[in-house]
Amino acid sequence: MIFAGKCRTVKEIAVLEGIGLHTGAKAKVRIRPAESGSGIVFRAKGEEGWVEFPASPKWVLDTRRRVVLGKDGSRVETVEHLLGVCAGLGLTDAVIEVEGPEIPSGDGSGLFIAQALLEAGLKELDDPQPILRVSHRLCSEEGNAWIAIRPADRLRIRYTFVRSGHRIVGLQTATFTDGDDFLSEIAPARTFGFLEEIKDLWSQGLGLGGSLENALVVGPDGYLTEPRFPNELARHKILDIMGDLSLLGSKVIGEIEGYGSGHSLHWRLCQSIRSAAVQEDEG
Repeated sequence: MIFAGKCRTVKEIAVLEGIGLHTGAKAKVRIRPAESGSGIVFRAKGEEGWVEFPASPKWVLDTRRRVVLGKDGSRVETVEHLLGVCAGLGLTDAVIEVEGPEIPSGDGSGLFIAQALLEAGLKELDDPQPILRVSHRLCSEEGNAWIAIRPADRLRIRYTFVRSGHRIVGLQTATFTDGDDFLSEIAPARTFGFLEEIKDLWSQGLGLGGSLENALVVGPDGYLTEPRFPNELARHKILDIMGDLSLLGSKVIGEIEGYGSGHSLHWRLCQSIRSAAVQEDEG
């Protein structure tokens, strides 16, 4: 359900409200229509008023456990789920106005975002959606974790989540191919956390808004919340990848495979793709 062809924006303003997963702070987001070819642009409060900046690797401030974008004293945390849904629905142009420090978490998945966008309606614009194709394999790696892309005729993503020694999770794999049903296969997969990591996250100022209501929590002996899929962790990582790669501002065509990778490696792959990929229009 990833659309090619024309650029798309929202017909009406879509609104998201709630608390942020990591800050625990309340936030309100308005996703406004935008002109064809303008891309995804964030609008957030800075030191001297509203500041606008595109969803781009250039404005990434932090990639620890989430993606933070910002400019001139403004910042918006945990943008990856919203951007992943935009990619999944083919939404290419919008102004995302954020009141608060973070995108609301909803139930921890992308589904509530998709529902808000679909209720607002999507409309095609005049310009063709830009796409990026790679001509050779690119890879970002650190330790045993890596993510790579190689040439292909369409977007394919395969992700393997690894938790060595964990008696419940162990290893999970998920795949998504352009044309699969994003709304049923990827959007419902929730963000997740391991019970033994929570105190460490809190010490870093992260996960302060997390709960059983907005995350799939994994304990040493099982899930504390009922999984929606046997491989929900791997499916959610595909949503993350879609959101992270959408920072390139174009639809990426290629076969992507990740193994234990996170936002930092995805951001590094974005930079490699931007340097090496061939951009073209798809009519």
